[in-house]
Amino acid sequence: MELSKESKVAHVRRSSSGEVLALQSLEEHLRNVGDLAATYAAKADMPLAGRLMGLVHDFGKYSEAFQKYISSAAGLLAPGEPGYMDPVANKGKVNHSFAGGQHIWKSLGGSNKKRGVAQLLALCVLSHHSGLKDCITPEGAEAFTSDYMARCEEKTHHDQCASTCDTAVAADIAALLSDGTLLETLRALQKLEQRVISRLPHNSDTQDEQDCANSRDFQQGLLARFLFSCLLDADRTDSADFDDPQLALQRAQAPRRPWDALVPRLEAALAEKTPLYAIDHLRRDISAHCARRALDKQGVFTLTVPTGGGKTLSSLRFALLHAQKHQLDRIFYIIPYTSIIDQNADVVRKILEQNEIPGSIVLEHHSNFLPDTDTEDEGAAKKRERLAENWDAPVVFTTMVQFLESLFGSGTRHARRMHNLARSVIIFDEAQTVPVRCLRMFCNSLDFLVNQCGSTAVLCTATQPRLGNLPRPFLGNIPVGPQNEIMPDVPKLFTSLKRTVFFDHCHTGMSIENVAALAREELQSSGSCLVVCNTKKTAEKIYALCPASEGQHRYYLSTSLCPAHRMEKLEAMRADLAAGLPVLCVSTQLIECGVDISFRSVVRVAAGLDSILQAAGRCNRHGESEPGRVHVVRVDADVESLACLQDIRDGREVFLNIVRPAFADANPESGCDLTMPELTETYFDHYFHSRGNVMSYATGDGGCLLHMLGSNAAVRDKSLFPMLGQSFASASAAFKAIDSAATSIVVPYGNGKNILADLLSADAMYRKKELLRKAQRYSVNIFPNIKKIISKNSGLYYYDNCCVIVLQESFYDAEMGVVTQPRANLGLSLM
Repeated sequence: MELSKESKVAHVRRSSSGEVLALQSLEEHLRNVGDLAATYAAKADMPLAGRLMGLVHDFGKYSEAFQKYISSAAGLLAPGEPGYMDPVANKGKVNHSFAGGQHIWKSLGGSNKKRGVAQLLALCVLSHHSGLKDCITPEGAEAFTSDYMARCEEKTHHDQCASTCDTAVAADIAALLSDGTLLETLRALQKLEQRVISRLPHNSDTQDEQDCANSRDFQQGLLARFLFSCLLDADRTDSADFDDPQLALQRAQAPRRPWDALVPRLEAALAEKTPLYAIDHLRRDISAHCARRALDKQGVFTLTVPTGGGKTLSSLRFALLHAQKHQLDRIFYIIPYTSIIDQNADVVRKILEQNEIPGSIVLEHHSNFLPDTDTEDEGAAKKRERLAENWDAPVVFTTMVQFLESLFGSGTRHARRMHNLARSVIIFDEAQTVPVRCLRMFCNSLDFLVNQCGSTAVLCTATQPRLGNLPRPFLGNIPVGPQNEIMPDVPKLFTSLKRTVFFDHCHTGMSIENVAALAREELQSSGSCLVVCNTKKTAEKIYALCPASEGQHRYYLSTSLCPAHRMEKLEAMRADLAAGLPVLCVSTQLIECGVDISFRSVVRVAAGLDSILQAAGRCNRHGESEPGRVHVVRVDADVESLACLQDIRDGREVFLNIVRPAFADANPESGCDLTMPELTETYFDHYFHSRGNVMSYATGDGGCLLHMLGSNAAVRDKSLFPMLGQSFASASAAFKAIDSAATSIVVPYGNGKNILADLLSADAMYRKKELLRKAQRYSVNIFPNIKKIISKNSGLYYYDNCCVIVLQESFYDAEMGVVTQPRANLGLSLM
């Protein structure tokens, strides 16, 4: 615990009882964070910028006020001694974030040439406890120089810190503030600008130029977010390592770029697979093409393969070989938020994790587990930050929601993860599920990650969304063509993999009773039937109208069930289907994307063509026998409300008005084929062009996040050039990847009860983080209206010890999952 008399204190480590165990010097913390941030920022060729930010981020802790505060908190100053400061009353009141930002600005900001770089780096430093701040408010007020840089000495203590800073640290900061850091950062900014602007044709008009300028500025904002992420993760990682040295040991022992070991494991697993159906030979062919194209140079690829074509293992083969060839850091699978991560992650884990500790190679990140609470203090916030997921694993499975939150979400926990997307292979499983209002921001972000951060992206789906054919392309698109496609003959592949016929029931609205009757008829005639609905309420009603009869097996699936529960139901269904037993499953859309299961017939409530085709992918999946039957039904408008589901509603209208006219002409007895790629292209062309006005994430006041995070031209004073003008904080506060922000809760289901008990009693930080990762399989996201009802009925409890919200067992039903009214208590009390 001893430090020299001259040393300044950065952190205090305490035991669970509050005893002071160790002190970390400020110099050690600044150097550790500088080293880590430099390593992270090097992925975008900006290591000096990362090191500089790390060395100055806690510059304000050199102030006399902060040292009095932390010395009092550590017991080095006792009450009544000169300089003692009540640590409880003053917690969070001594600003230590702004001085470092001001130091960069005072050193570089006086020159027009250096001003943009100075603002970029200073903004990251002064924001590292809040999230990136607004450079310009939504009302047009300039905030950076007039507020943050103009804060007085009494509030930031900059001059005092500059005079008391450790001599060696001050010398290193001064060296980094020289032309080396400046030129490195300028090169990155110039590379970005030249890359974006060079896409403009010679005959571009004013609109194109303005759109292109917005994309440039948007990606400059992403560069700020990337550097911010590097600093955040470096700071949180070093703080957590000091607080719990076991975390540092685990991190040091974690596998890095283990591709040479993992590639042979996958190749051996693929070689052992014995073809059982004709489709298995096509899957092998798809896999072989992925292996060949993995040796190509980095960029954006498309993998357009019908459902059931084995995309998971084929794309994994591409990713492993590509990461090995280019020595990339990670592989990401980005899966729709309505999908099931567990199945694909389990398949990959069984192949890749053999002798390693479970979870050391493959990480599942379902949701944000650590909610903000209205009453938490600074200590709870720090604990939450240190437990937050940062995607530090070789292979990461996460959701589209978490991917978008890492790029645009509020606060610091989301942004902390962003830098790990650099130098990675990013596979977008079911790429068509990007929320439409986020499309422009998604396209610009993918362009940034691939061309600025050295990543490779694979848009993987049976229904390729044609993101290179968006209206007003210079606002953001992904120009992909035949050269980007991994498969050489997509139309032929779809013809070869045809396994279903489609039947139209959309000429008029059907009642729920008639849909249920159709499902029962298909179960009787085909032996198994899957019903896929757009909403939970519709699914619950149909399920209730299909009571189980003797010898039949009935299942319900929705996101009200935790992932572990859904996996158990899916395994039970697969066993029943393999045994030839009659199986009826009623599900929401979550079963459509990537779930390996095969029914003889499917009933799909009308939606977009992509959703219908994904549902059809669960029918006769392996080509086991004659073509399966897919029924598309339109339910009565008063039965299914899509008022809050605009993407589904608009997709459904395009299907009914554009695609269905040809569909309806088919022979009602023999059905028709909806799977051909040209039909998908027609669908997306109409769908995207009909929704061009919502792709920029409108805010409802006439503005949009694409512009708030870009040029901000509507409110920005042009005299501010070349400085940043984004409204970062206001945009992130308005951003939601989905319409209604959900809360992640832990449910006491199965082994989740034991994990919860261990989590609630764990003291060590490394152990809590390990258990939190395991607990994700026993989590459910609930929307505000459901949370309010359950809370009113005393069904939710927040546990500060592990920063999670837990559901009482009586609110979790063995058949339906989370319910709003308590069921009979099953014996576990979490209180």
